[in-house]
Amino acid sequence: MPPTAQTSLAVSLVPITISVPVYLLTLPSVTLLIGLIVAVSTNKYNRNQFAWMLVATSLFFTFLIDQHRLQPWAYQSFFYALIFSSMNPTTGRKWIMPLAASVYVYSAAGKFDFQFQHTVGQDLIGVLAGFMGGLPDNLEADDATRLALLLPTVELLAGLGLYLPKTRRLSVIVLILMHVSLLTLLGPWGLNHSRGVLLWNLMLIAQAYFLFWVRPGIQPAPPEGELADRPLPQNSHGPAQSIAACSVKLLVLLAVLSPLLERSGYWDHWTSWSLYSPHTSRAEIELHRSVMGNLDPALLNFLEADEDRDGWHRLSLESWSLAHRFVPIYPQGRYQLAIANQLCASGSLDTQIRVKLKGVADRWTGKRSENRLIGKQQIQRACDEFWLNTGDKTD
Repeated sequence: MPPTAQTSLAVSLVPITISVPVYLLTLPSVTLLIGLIVAVSTNKYNRNQFAWMLVATSLFFTFLIDQHRLQPWAYQSFFYALIFSSMNPTTGRKWIMPLAASVYVYSAAGKFDFQFQHTVGQDLIGVLAGFMGGLPDNLEADDATRLALLLPTVELLAGLGLYLPKTRRLSVIVLILMHVSLLTLLGPWGLNHSRGVLLWNLMLIAQAYFLFWVRPGIQPAPPEGELADRPLPQNSHGPAQSIAACSVKLLVLLAVLSPLLERSGYWDHWTSWSLYSPHTSRAEIELHRSVMGNLDPALLNFLEADEDRDGWHRLSLESWSLAHRFVPIYPQGRYQLAIANQLCASGSLDTQIRVKLKGVADRWTGKRSENRLIGKQQIQRACDEFWLNTGDKTD
């Protein structure tokens, strides 16, 4: 019997040249949980800092082991954990605020886009209008696309308003209403998105309130005679602590500025906060019916019908990810191409697999570059063009 083609959605971020035991692959998840438990259950500053550093380190290694885990909420949590581990609450708050506001700014900027106007934007407006009786029957197509731009316009203005103290509270009100609307649109009664997406929206509501609305209290100054008994201020534990704080600040600056490189392909879409934005690169994988018997039976559930009767079935990465990971598929052409490469490496697949590799959509026209790949050799040659890992090679 031919070998059964098996693969998973796990693709390391960098090539791993040594065989890693399965139990070590789960170790970062275990240490992540331990770090979170300690961080929320201790009041001792040193222990709390160590716990958050354990959380950040664990998240970093989970990303290295599996780039699909670079979900937006995990990426954001990684930077928050770094800040918590190296700065006192006052300083940390000052650095979290611009990072949190940048999420809305970049998310909105990515939606001023032909693809959003004509696809996801239309869907969101349609569902929102459905709760209010539907769109007018005489609404022109051009008017509908302009109407879709209201969503990123509100998000952009609210995100920019977070940077200004005078408009910050108004922005919080707008953002909370926006997230409540998204929960309605994306929930089971709307577009029925994954629970992870809904949970993140709930967390962003809490973040908007506690980070940008609630003003930190001012500690009263101790009597002059007690100054000598005051503990050293947090973050003044010597040169090592200062170096750590400076390093984290540089990383936060990198996270705030790097999304500017997203459209050119030098920074990933989700780490650039391209949320609900369909302009992202992608790979469409199709398998020929002649290899159905060689596939992992679990994959058969995610093969779409052969509507044009040419013998090829599209593999729905979106459904596969939601069913096995309970989160959306990582929206990156490099990563999705790696899944195809793993399919080639795990079984006797050659010309029975083909991929349509699509680039980033043009902001104004929606057009994409397309590279059609047939067989493992063409797929692997395409993989060689990427800097980060795109799976194992086969001879």
